[in-house]
Amino acid sequence: MKESADLVISDGLVLTLDENNERFQPGALAIRGSDIVAVGPVETIEARYRATKTLVVPGCVVLPGLVNGHTHAAMTLFRGLADDLPLMEWLQNHIFPAEQKLNPDWVYWGSLLACAEMILSGTTTFCDMYLFEDKVAEAAKHAGVRAVVGEVLYDFPSPHYGDIASGLRFTEELIQQWRGDPLVRIAIEPHAVYTCSPELLQQCHDMARRHEVPLIIHLSENRAEVEEVVGRYGVRPVE
Repeated sequence: MKESADLVISDGLVLTLDENNERFQPGALAIRGSDIVAVGPVETIEARYRATKTLVVPGCVVLPGLVNGHTHAAMTLFRGLADDLPLMEWLQNHIFPAEQKLNPDWVYWGSLLACAEMILSGTTTFCDMYLFEDKVAEAAKHAGVRAVVGEVLYDFPSPHYGDIASGLRFTEELIQQWRGDPLVRIAIEPHAVYTCSPELLQQCHDMARRHEVPLIIHLSENRAEVEEVVGRYGVRPVE
């Protein structure tokens, strides 16, 4: 008797990307609930599973979801805003002023739009640094994608939390709120070496170690940043 499956995707080139880089052509995979329960040649999967729904995808590649390693998801709202300018001019004269007007609803809907676009491209996991990251987490959860998110931290006041002490408290609250969630994980996210003091970077490091969560930062984005950091500290950003 065949086992049940909710969905079988059949007749494509299946790339497992496992340690042996196994591939099946034509291949198939069976899904039950939120789990992939089997991957293999078409004849093997079809002989073993009876599916509620079958997608036959000849000429298509079936592979694990893509991962976007760095996003500011809600910035879909700023698409086209002075995006032909050098980084520092773009940030300081256009983006930072625009971000002063953000609110939680805008961040939620901008992030949900980004999630929809990522899903369309085959991206199922993203890592985000921005403001009102509780709303980014909610958008990711609503969309059903995986996300590593963290509130951006820097020395100057944030349009969300105000002073940095409040930002660090908010980050710890996020960690507790989302701990153990199957889709959303919280990270500690100082903005950059040029916007965070050594003391703040040390606080972020200590918090990440204490809670056993990732620490994520912009690093050596362009030559101007490297030159500024060398001039300020005598070493390059990665040092």
